[in-house]
Amino acid sequence: MNHRDRKDNYKRTTDKVKPPRQYILYVEGRNTEKSYFDLLKKANCRVIPVTKRGHGISKCVDFVNDSDKAWKSLPKEEKKKYDKRWLVFDNDGRDDFDAGIKLARKKKFGVAFSNMCIEYWFMLHFYNHDGSEIPLIGDSHSAAQIKKINDFIKKYNKKAESPVAEYDAGSKKVEEDFFDLMMAIDPVSNKSRVVSAFERAKIIHEKKIAVGAEFRESVTTIFELLFELGVIEKKKDGYALFRK
Repeated sequence: MNHRDRKDNYKRTTDKVKPPRQYILYVEGRNTEKSYFDLLKKANCRVIPVTKRGHGISKCVDFVNDSDKAWKSLPKEEKKKYDKRWLVFDNDGRDDFDAGIKLARKKKFGVAFSNMCIEYWFMLHFYNHDGSEIPLIGDSHSAAQIKKINDFIKKYNKKAESPVAEYDAGSKKVEEDFFDLMMAIDPVSNKSRVVSAFERAKIIHEKKIAVGAEFRESVTTIFELLFELGVIEKKKDGYALFRK
């Protein structure tokens, strides 16, 4: 599969017609979430994600309170533009992760959380993981997920006409070719990789809830946000990538 093939597997909108709904997203990081949702905005969303860049956090509860303050400080007319508010943040070893999620829900935010990191969501595009803990590499919570992502990319590149750059553990920016790879059709399952990631994350989350471990590693609820944005839609026979 070449680079052009990856892009042709989903329809990226280029018109400037404003969709009827918008969600405001407060994200913790400077690069990863911002770059990911900016690219997703160009894909087949029914709802536009308006992403507010973060600067890194030390405490989840502080991030929730700061985001709530930022929301309340918006002019009334600005608030009317948005139908829902979402927070996107990771555990990443923070001891108030559970408290942050509960506080966010109490404040009526949707919460797209990941334990340990958002890279777990990316990893699920390529691996059918079971939701167990992933051992750290060194003192990094994301290094193990990034290694698995890059192992897949290396394997993919051996047969690809247009190689995909490995995920940069330094900048953690989601580049367009990596994003296209996540959205593309997997030749084995014959479905978009993002749909597979959605289904895997949903199953893991449901199993965690069933045993009273909703926030325990490894888990992500990014899939819930993508469903609300309209990237994924429900069909009679399961889930599929939304196409206009």
